[in-house]
Amino acid sequence: MRSPRIQFEHPTQLATTTFLRAVANDDPPAIWECLSRETRGLLEGLYAARAALALHRAAGVAAPDDGRLAEVVSPLRESIVGALGGAERLGGFGVSGARIVDRATAYVLLLPDFGEERIVTEVDWKPSHLLAFVHESREWLVDLGRTAELSVEAELPDPLGAIRR
Repeated sequence: MRSPRIQFEHPTQLATTTFLRAVANDDPPAIWECLSRETRGLLEGLYAARAALALHRAAGVAAPDDGRLAEVVSPLRESIVGALGGAERLGGFGVSGARIVDRATAYVLLLPDFGEERIVTEVDWKPSHLLAFVHESREWLVDLGRTAELSVEAELPDPLGAIRR
């Protein structure tokens, strides 16, 4: 994997903690708000397949009051909770400085067993996963495809990839 530029204060760090907190708290509207358009579309397509609906009937999920929302995000949430060791562990991950891949893509590394120490050097930790973001609509949003792609390059397991139908 090529060496991306590191930025220690980047919006993806707060976005990561917001997203993991929403997953831990099982908050579908908050999870949805953290997702890229492409990821939302993939989840709507998966929902359509599971519910045996025409795609146009499953598309257009709107947070926070859409009754379909919990069912649409549940496979993603289950995948993340399973990959990261349970909902109770999600708040315990440290988050690295952002790695800037290009103008529209960045990722952070999730650091397990971070402990009480808040500042550590890279030689003192080994990341367990990464979470990739795309910049769209002036926000950094979690992206399923980029997370999978960059996880493979970094030889890390994909925290979003075990989604089951």
